[in-house]
Amino acid sequence: MTKGLAFAFHGGPTAFIDRLAIVIDDLDDEDLKILEQVCEWSWTNHCVIPVESFRLSPTEVEWRLTKLERLELLDLGERV
Repeated sequence: MTKGLAFAFHGGPTAFIDRLAIVIDDLDDEDLKILEQVCEWSWTNHCVIPVESFRLSPTEVEWRLTKLERLELLDLGERV
């Protein structure tokens, strides 16, 4: 059974915050909601995005997570 997708903040939490300030204009409201939830999961779910946790389509989730990774905010890992 797949629990979810592991992630890490690119360069660690401090680098994430510094980088967020640089790329904030490239993010829309949905990206910010996802980042808020991801930050919560970093505390409560040991940096794992739970399976089926977003109300978006799988394609949209993949696109947004790829965007966050491309902006060097998140490093996505393996399914766990």
